[in-house]
Amino acid sequence: MSVLTSMPYHHAVDRVSRWCSWYTREVDVQAADCRRDELASDLYEHAIWADESGTTPRALARAILSRAVRGAPADLSWRHAQRRQVALADPTGFRKLRVEGAVSALVLVVASAVLGWGLFVLTRIALSVIGEQIRPGSATALTIASSTVLAVGGLVLLSRRRTRVLGVLVMVLASFGLVHFGLFQLYSLSATVGALTFTMPGWGLASKSLIAGLGLFFTAAAIWWWPEHVTALADTGTRFKTIGEMAR
Repeated sequence: MSVLTSMPYHHAVDRVSRWCSWYTREVDVQAADCRRDELASDLYEHAIWADESGTTPRALARAILSRAVRGAPADLSWRHAQRRQVALADPTGFRKLRVEGAVSALVLVVASAVLGWGLFVLTRIALSVIGEQIRPGSATALTIASSTVLAVGGLVLLSRRRTRVLGVLVMVLASFGLVHFGLFQLYSLSATVGALTFTMPGWGLASKSLIAGLGLFFTAAAIWWWPEHVTALADTGTRFKTIGEMAR
């Protein structure tokens, strides 16, 4: 069997191609296309050499992945140089990309923190149920579990550009459920939360402010991404319409 048709080779090519797609994003389109074409040609020539030299598909796959790991610093250096050229050619557009990257990273960090809080509260609930401190299946615990599932779904949606508007809207609901009901549940489970509730006069206001702040934060992110979301949906609709016309 030829190396070109082997599964180990195709798996290795897929992984290296994904890496190439990642580090060539947000650079000049023509330069990115040339980089990907060079990679495809190099991988093909490597496979042809493996067939001629009798190298096994698994050995070739290991060699390809090893080369990718060793070449990662050079790939990142190439990306930096390309982005610098973009910045010099279009400083306004480059600043917009940097702001966009910062916004995306901040939203992901906050969403991950909300999910982490939900998982922490669920862990405390599970330990309390095991210790027979509370009864299982309470309405509050089920609400927290549902909100945690929503947070997981929100993070998954946030990982894709086309669905991140829906992701932040889901996180609005998840953050409300996890903060409001999570603090309510911990009031009976945590001595620290109970003490803070009694000793801090503004505890209720602080918790409500946190809920409102998270809601406004995720809503603002949805507003920030909304024009791009509408454009993406319009492009998708146009593409499907064109495909339908071609089918007819």
